[in-house]
Amino acid sequence: MGIARRIIRSWQHQRFELLAYDGNKKCNKLVPGGRYEEFPDPPGVIQFINHVRDNERALTTTRMITWIKLNQLNWLLNYLSTKKPNAAYSSLLKLLQCFCKRHGFSRQRPTKNKLKQTVLAEVQEEFASDFHHEYASYSNDCVFNVDETGMYYDLPPSYIWSVRGGSSKISAGEKHSMRKTAVMTVPADGTKLPLMFVMRGTPDRVN
Repeated sequence: MGIARRIIRSWQHQRFELLAYDGNKKCNKLVPGGRYEEFPDPPGVIQFINHVRDNERALTTTRMITWIKLNQLNWLLNYLSTKKPNAAYSSLLKLLQCFCKRHGFSRQRPTKNKLKQTVLAEVQEEFASDFHHEYASYSNDCVFNVDETGMYYDLPPSYIWSVRGGSSKISAGEKHSMRKTAVMTVPADGTKLPLMFVMRGTPDRVN
């Protein structure tokens, strides 16, 4: 734990006084507190990241470095001068990656949208407005949001063992995975209902 034994012994001797303490137990933090930021303008970097992603453009660490070169060149030169020549660029990449993780960004595989996010947001807002207008008379415990997700199991293996030079064919029944549907229902009041698993379903009927 990294705590000296004498401190633990002291806590043990004072355990009754410590447990009986009825005062303010809030631990005040030092001002300003938190992790020290090395960048001269952290809000500017965050604004740039959000701007690129809001426009659905590919954002890489190299692109962030380009922005820093244009907007924080003096800081960049001073930072690189404190590092070894063969490790300066790697150190800068690591610094930016830690900065992104600390501020709620994560590395993800890029995907393609058929429609831009702004268009999808407009459709969502329009649907929400129409929904609340049409069902305004219903109480929250009578409005349900149902979401379903397909789950596959007993997936066929990618590779199998077979006699060298022999056939690798398998029966038709082992070529396909099994599928079930997980259904989660949440009322508008925020409570969650138990999950339901649909093994074989038809419209208006569940087996």
